[in-house]
Amino acid sequence: MKMIVCVGTGGVGKTSVAASIALTHARAGAKCLVLTTDPSLRLRTVLGLKDGLLEQRVPVPDAKGELWAALLDVEATLDDAVRLYAKPGNEARILQHPIYRSIAGSLSGMSELMAVERIDQLMLRGFDNIVVDTAPSRHALDVFDKPELFADFSDSRKVRFVSRTYQFADAVGLTAVGRGAIEFYSRVESVLGATMVRQMLDFYSLFHPIAEGYSDRARRTVNLLRDPKVTEFRVVTVPAKALRDAKFFIEALNKRRFAIGMICVNRAWLHDLPDTAPEGLASELLNAYRSVSSSHRSAIEKVRETFGRQVKEIRVLSELERDVEGVESLRRLADQLDGFRSATAS
Repeated sequence: MKMIVCVGTGGVGKTSVAASIALTHARAGAKCLVLTTDPSLRLRTVLGLKDGLLEQRVPVPDAKGELWAALLDVEATLDDAVRLYAKPGNEARILQHPIYRSIAGSLSGMSELMAVERIDQLMLRGFDNIVVDTAPSRHALDVFDKPELFADFSDSRKVRFVSRTYQFADAVGLTAVGRGAIEFYSRVESVLGATMVRQMLDFYSLFHPIAEGYSDRARRTVNLLRDPKVTEFRVVTVPAKALRDAKFFIEALNKRRFAIGMICVNRAWLHDLPDTAPEGLASELLNAYRSVSSSHRSAIEKVRETFGRQVKEIRVLSELERDVEGVESLRRLADQLDGFRSATAS
């Protein structure tokens, strides 16, 4: 299995590029899935996905393989983790616990934690390739930072102690763990109330085994993301931001020891133009296009000169006439990727 992770700032067409990469693999015969962690769910529009389904196959008549798409739903991913990894008999207790439902939607950073969990779940589904479309932000790499931080926290002795102390105390009585524990829990109860504290500790004692398992899965998944034989990161940008975006993401990815495979410069104005146009508006538009095209070509050349030796490939994709909406319009972007591959292979 191979993974491709697309990163980039907003407004660069990253979701369309990620979906087109998945489409090229599906047309070549792979069973490929594109997953978006972007809260805006732009992937739904790009691939014309049906409402209400978080994972679905996308019909592509001429594909030798299969194209699938998945959206990140934090609560559904957390529910799946409970069903997969809770101790036997505890699934219903956790899912029906009064604290459980508030956690998925309210804890800061939960979407980042569940993104890595979702990747782990999808790796079990037998896909040949998984393409990840990250959120359009310079903070997109938080998706891979926070799970490791959580794993370190969850594995800490203090966290384990709280969970196991409560389980022991609940079974044999609080006095068994000593006067210090009694005083500590009494102070907490005076602030939050005895019922709330008991619910919190009860929930944590049930959920902690899942959190410990999450730590192992998160580390395993992040290690696969760092394995250049498995995962390749691709920076998606546009000519006007290419130098700045490339510099930032290359430094950020290198710092995290992620392998950078490509800089993809999207939405470039490089179309062939007539030498002349009638006087008036047509001529003005032609001159304006030539001016923008010249600046795009200059920016792309600077990217090649600056970063050409730091990445495997620099690809340039021409601006389409309209936004990508549905598989048919996505084909044109995928055709550019296929055409580039054919040209470089010949």
